[in-house]
Amino acid sequence: MSIAEGTVTRTAGTASLPPKWVRVLRAALLLTVGLVVTFSATFHERFAFDLAVVVAALIAIGVVHGVEAIQRRGTGGAAVAIALGVASIAAALLLTVLSNELAFAVVIAGWALVTALLEFVAMVVQPGTRQDAALVGAAGILLAVTVLLARGDLVAVIGFFGAYAIITGVFLGIASFDTRTAADADPLNHGSTVNA
Repeated sequence: MSIAEGTVTRTAGTASLPPKWVRVLRAALLLTVGLVVTFSATFHERFAFDLAVVVAALIAIGVVHGVEAIQRRGTGGAAVAIALGVASIAAALLLTVLSNELAFAVVIAGWALVTALLEFVAMVVQPGTRQDAALVGAAGILLAVTVLLARGDLVAVIGFFGAYAIITGVFLGIASFDTRTAADADPLNHGSTVNA
């Protein structure tokens, strides 16, 4: 943002999105997790199966965020990718240690809330570095709330986790193939001039 002769000009940030293949990988992973949850419905009465699916999903999500952080080294957004990866792997480790049904719901809700807040922070602090951050953040908050409300019903908890994975995977997949740049998609970054 620059001030010159009584006007304020907002310019696009220098931070950029990660490489396209990393964005597609994240979307594909989330879609895969959602499909596994959807098409394994007959196994969701077994807590061990649900625990294994969510732990594997969180570890894979953490690894993808780690790959994103490596690809973004030296550019904006690497710190958020690292934090998202650490949050995902920490949640997976907590689930393996606290392997009971209430902890299962609370850890998933906590992970969803932390990652949603990280997406929102990145969207505000480093605009243009996260793809569809508002939608992914909102979906995370919705996941946290629904999981906490349904904490006693494990089938509902894993179902909400799968729905979150499908919704965010679809939107991130669409955004991966969007031809607009991150600055073009942000209405605040059109170089508009505002009188001060």
